[in-house]
Amino acid sequence: MSTDSALTTPQPNWIDQPPSAFDIVAGYYPETKPKAELRLRPCLVLDVLKGATSGKLAVRVAYGTKNLKFVQRKRIDLIIQHHAHLREIGLPRATRFVLDPEAVIVLPWSTEYFGCWDGYPDPIIGRLTEDYIKEYAYCMMMRHNLD
Repeated sequence: MSTDSALTTPQPNWIDQPPSAFDIVAGYYPETKPKAELRLRPCLVLDVLKGATSGKLAVRVAYGTKNLKFVQRKRIDLIIQHHAHLREIGLPRATRFVLDPEAVIVLPWSTEYFGCWDGYPDPIIGRLTEDYIKEYAYCMMMRHNLD
């Protein structure tokens, strides 16, 4: 009998189908609690990476928060709050994606860091519209100009 449960536990199908840049996925970040106490939150995928030798997938993400801090963060974080836009993008509530360099991290595309919200077959819950992709670019330009 094998003691390695990873060999006997089948991986979900979505593991082999990574998201794309500007998809919104359900992830366990930046939580620091034990996994049993964690909740999935929306994360904005900024890049999808593949290991040159391992072939393993990882994603660079910015986490989403319901704490908008609109006045302080409106030009440096991506904030989505219009009801119609939330529905179109797939977010359940107004969300700010934190774009601070220290808050954007690379996570393995695995069940340890990503999961499925109820009713979803995979962690991908939505995608930014073209207008919000432009808004993201604007926020990044503003951040660059602050340096």
